[in-house]
Amino acid sequence: HDHHLPHQPSAPKMARPESGQEQSHGGGAPSAVGLPGMPAPAPKPRGPKLKFTPEDDQLLVDLKEKKNLTWKQIAEFFPGRSSGTLQVRYCTKLKAKTTNWTDEMVEKLRHAMHDYEQDKWRIIAAKVGSGFSPVACRDKASEL
Repeated sequence: HDHHLPHQPSAPKMARPESGQEQSHGGGAPSAVGLPGMPAPAPKPRGPKLKFTPEDDQLLVDLKEKKNLTWKQIAEFFPGRSSGTLQVRYCTKLKAKTTNWTDEMVEKLRHAMHDYEQDKWRIIAAKVGSGFSPVACRDKASEL
């Protein structure tokens, strides 16, 4: 059975043309299958479960993150799978769930937080009105 994402029009079930034949697209990004620098499409999955292989997963991640293809383009590399199925697989199982913080990124975060704290009191002082400095507003707020 198929799982459809909500609010997505379901595409009619049609046989895909064999590779090598031109396929006309009803708009959107052109097919990237067969273009220089692109990997070969995945084999059509066999059997009732249509399990993803580690190779399928790697191809999916590469096409999304390195080649920056649309889901429609990515689906053309996976005969027998819908763009919705691939998007769900990527978003729930493959997309990096944690951010790797480098020392440089931590330092940028610290600077951004410091700048925000300085700007915050300048903005608050402007809203309080003339005669109230950012420092005066910060000091009064700490009393409250």
